[in-house]
Amino acid sequence: MNRKRNGSWSKGLSAVICTGLLLTACSGGGEANKAKDDPKSPGISKDPVTVKFATTQGIFNEAEFKQYVTDPVVKKYPNITVEYINMSTQGSSLNELVSAGTIPDVVVGYGATLKQLKELKLFSNMDPLIKKYQLDLSRIIPQTLEYTKVNSDTDYYGGLPLFNNAFGLFYNKTLFDKFGVPYPKDGMTWEEVGDLGKKLTRVYDGTQYRGFFPDGVNRMINQIELLQLNKDNKSILTTEPWKKAFDLWNYVYNYPGNADAPYNTINFGNNVTAFGKGELAMIAGYSATLLSLRKIPDLNFDIVTYPQHKDHMGYSTNVDTPNFSITEQSKVKDAAFLVLQTMLTDEVQLDLARNAKMSILNNDQVRAEFGKAIPEFQGKNMNLSAMAKLKPSVPKTPKYSTSDTNKIVSDAYESVLKKEKDVNTALRDADEAMNKLVEQKIKLNP
Repeated sequence: MNRKRNGSWSKGLSAVICTGLLLTACSGGGEANKAKDDPKSPGISKDPVTVKFATTQGIFNEAEFKQYVTDPVVKKYPNITVEYINMSTQGSSLNELVSAGTIPDVVVGYGATLKQLKELKLFSNMDPLIKKYQLDLSRIIPQTLEYTKVNSDTDYYGGLPLFNNAFGLFYNKTLFDKFGVPYPKDGMTWEEVGDLGKKLTRVYDGTQYRGFFPDGVNRMINQIELLQLNKDNKSILTTEPWKKAFDLWNYVYNYPGNADAPYNTINFGNNVTAFGKGELAMIAGYSATLLSLRKIPDLNFDIVTYPQHKDHMGYSTNVDTPNFSITEQSKVKDAAFLVLQTMLTDEVQLDLARNAKMSILNNDQVRAEFGKAIPEFQGKNMNLSAMAKLKPSVPKTPKYSTSDTNKIVSDAYESVLKKEKDVNTALRDADEAMNKLVEQKIKLNP
């Protein structure tokens, strides 16, 4: 743990542990020690062993890897060395590692990585290890577990979640104060946030102020689990639910002053910049947005829960969690699983949550600590835990619905924003493009 970074955290850890926030730590360090202390559990070898752990810079950089993986593991299991492989570096992608004959013991990535592991014949069934080491899955948010099976299209666990990217509605308090508009609140629907944005959209002293950027329409599509394809792998983009989705996005975003050029495209980076400059009042963002905004000096902002669909209340957008998978070829599966168990202890999960990597534990007390170790927010009365309050949704993504089909949807909505097409025409053209693409995919990969 970086104790300089988390000064107040290191001083208060003992008190936190013993007041019950870390539910199992006081009785022996959580799940990872359960097998070692329980005579009914399998024995754990004391022989030196190295676990090759491949992930990307965006999931764990080297400092984070030391904080959340290396240090906690060596504390519990001094004989286990965890080797960091950064798949973001040139020549170290998963495909390149496999081609070079360097197969990691552990691969951590998002849903597409689970599918890639299957394609590369690296995917393994982790259920026997879960049973062997008595991992209590009831501690984990059910939707994050379901996500792994949905994305790998299996009835067993080929990966387990580590943390979740949390989502929220960020708002610039200075702009709300400037125009005398009440702040947003937890629990608002898309329509309510859209109406609030319209109150703030105006030209003032020669500057165009904008009310709301909702991010791409696919975010809300995932929130309500609206599919692109039917069971026969035919596009359903011309159906009424899709028209309603595009109409909703038009209502909350596509109106004069808010979506004029250069903001008539879905460009998240440009809108984060506008928010930081004080020209955009609200933006629907996620964990990385929080970490980006903290670097902007004198930016007075806060957060409420992610906008909810009125027919699907209580849910944020889709699960967005990196999954820990042990490769089929690994010769050190048991040691690799002990690394996983260590990362799922209350202590490590609390540390992740406090540094804006939302814990996947089904534990309100841990979720309430979200973001509290970030130095820039110390001493500020911010509603950081709003990002961890809603449940994530789990869209049942069909086999052929991937990033390229998502792009067809995004491009369709951008054509509406640019006033090149109306909603019906955009969806009809996207429907045709979707069917052509999927037909090609089926020929290549039946």
